[in-house]
Amino acid sequence: MSLQLLFDPVLQEDIQDFEHFSFINQRFQKHQGAFPDLAKVDIAIVGILEDRGNPGNEGAHSGADAIRRALYGLRASHATYKVADLGNLRPGETLEDSHLRLKEVVRTLLEHNVLPILIGGTHDHSLAVIKAYEELGRKITFLNVDSRSDTEPTAQLGMAHHHISKILTKHKDVLNRYVHVGYQTYLVDENILAAIDQHHYFKMRLGELRDDFKGVEPIVRSADFLSFDISSIRISEAPANAYGFPYGLTAEEACQIAWYAGCSRLLSVFGIFELNPGLDYREITANTIGTMIWYVIEGFYNRQDDLTFSPSETIRYQVLVPGFHEHDITFYKGLKSGKWWMQLPPVGEGGQPEMLPCREEDYILALSGEVPSRWINQLFSLS
Repeated sequence: MSLQLLFDPVLQEDIQDFEHFSFINQRFQKHQGAFPDLAKVDIAIVGILEDRGNPGNEGAHSGADAIRRALYGLRASHATYKVADLGNLRPGETLEDSHLRLKEVVRTLLEHNVLPILIGGTHDHSLAVIKAYEELGRKITFLNVDSRSDTEPTAQLGMAHHHISKILTKHKDVLNRYVHVGYQTYLVDENILAAIDQHHYFKMRLGELRDDFKGVEPIVRSADFLSFDISSIRISEAPANAYGFPYGLTAEEACQIAWYAGCSRLLSVFGIFELNPGLDYREITANTIGTMIWYVIEGFYNRQDDLTFSPSETIRYQVLVPGFHEHDITFYKGLKSGKWWMQLPPVGEGGQPEMLPCREEDYILALSGEVPSRWINQLFSLS
């Protein structure tokens, strides 16, 4: 199937105010007649016009165009952009049909080694992305940035409020790891938090993130798919969501996470959901999201580590931790980026070692005779 059949083109009225060559609008290919050639694209912007997954935030179906206007009003850098805006994905007759269409689009883009940036719509579209990876037989790290757990048992609230429980039960085989960042304890059932620990998944509450913000970088760097619910940003800086809350990430912190994600060579899908333009005072939220996407794209074109871990690209350190089954822990430091990784031993017969992003503090901890907690947690989650 030609993807063009699934998309409405980008409207000229959404971008006509940004004709000066310095605007990012002038550097992107856009679906306005001819459909972009995916063979010549690094990144594809996909608008989603579907909000039936979250009846409580009705109006999110029009979020994509608001984000697009905010993004195209930003200035370009010196990067050689190979970015295409595919337009807005037409919704299906049912929510399930819309998910199937998005799954097909994401699967096709992944097959072409194109990074999809999904804008607009509701958070349940993360499920469609997971199914795309599943069809391709790829195991991934799924990072969910959200103030809530989206595991509510009732279907009356809509798919957006329980799609994570579907992913963690019916599609768990696609996950190497599930990571939940930015949750707020008073908004999440304590039994859900206990279940995340029981399955050796990883979680970082808002307070932990804020106490040591740089600690989130290796977590974001480990993600293949990063799904961002804007309700995780405090309502004063992202008012365009019916489930916004006074506390949350700042817009600046959200942009920093987006930069970390874009810089990672592991990232293969980025999605940001739940913008409701009808609630967006002075377009604050659209501008926040547009800036986040700008940072993802700029991060992509500033990637440094090549992930081959060759001697010409990294420094290798080996640490013996006494009493821990005589395991050596091997660390790598990128010569260009200065970022750290640690190697996990193979799990199971025929298993391959896995590289896990970490910090220099993990290396220092191992030197002192302690095994880094992220090393242990990931090893257990894979076994």
